[in-house]
Amino acid sequence: MSTTTSIGDQIEALTVDDLSRADSLQRVAAATGGAPSNQQILDAMKSFYSAHTAVVDGTARNTGSVAQNHPDFVSTMNGYDWKDQQLGAGQQSTTGGAIFGGIFDPELDDVNADHLFSTIGVGVSADLQFFVGGAGGLGCMWDIAKREGPRGYGYATGEVGIRIAAELNVQCFVTNQLPSQTDLDVFGLKVSVDLAVSLSFQTFWYGNDLHLLGFAIGAGVGLGGGATVFGGHIWNFG
Repeated sequence: MSTTTSIGDQIEALTVDDLSRADSLQRVAAATGGAPSNQQILDAMKSFYSAHTAVVDGTARNTGSVAQNHPDFVSTMNGYDWKDQQLGAGQQSTTGGAIFGGIFDPELDDVNADHLFSTIGVGVSADLQFFVGGAGGLGCMWDIAKREGPRGYGYATGEVGIRIAAELNVQCFVTNQLPSQTDLDVFGLKVSVDLAVSLSFQTFWYGNDLHLLGFAIGAGVGLGGGATVFGGHIWNFG
């Protein structure tokens, strides 16, 4: 692939020959009765980005700005013990304050303007131990309309336990499901681009006919590179 200067450039330049294919895709396919092709997943990402450029680019700008300009927040987020999957008062207060009138308020505005998504999560990017091409995330998600309370979220592209990346990072996760309903086997595509800060963009789909679930933007260091098609699972916890 040629050198790119934005997530949009990276997506536009992608061809099916650029994609690696994580083993987790076959694992999810075995559990769900099949999987879409690499080309179908790539086409779905390009179509989604074309229709929702503003919210994706806005999320990337907001998340990148937080990673660069709010080290205390990033440090606090990475300091929480997300791996125990017990959503504490501190995690709720930190993420809720950041989303509603805080440093992720521009993201809230972008999501409201898009009229497609109902839930925003803030967390940290994670890796899969001993899993080639794996990626994941852990954090706390909020229903924008506050019809229900916050829930923790986790996602992984394989079935081998997740670990927090050693480097400080921050992530924004956006979905069209209520927090309590976010529990699905998913297919997706992750792309990364290094600008002023390393950014990763992932789309999540469920079902062989690719129903959109949402997307995530990670910002920081150590987020990997290239483009990987994956299968995995996303869940919520209290």
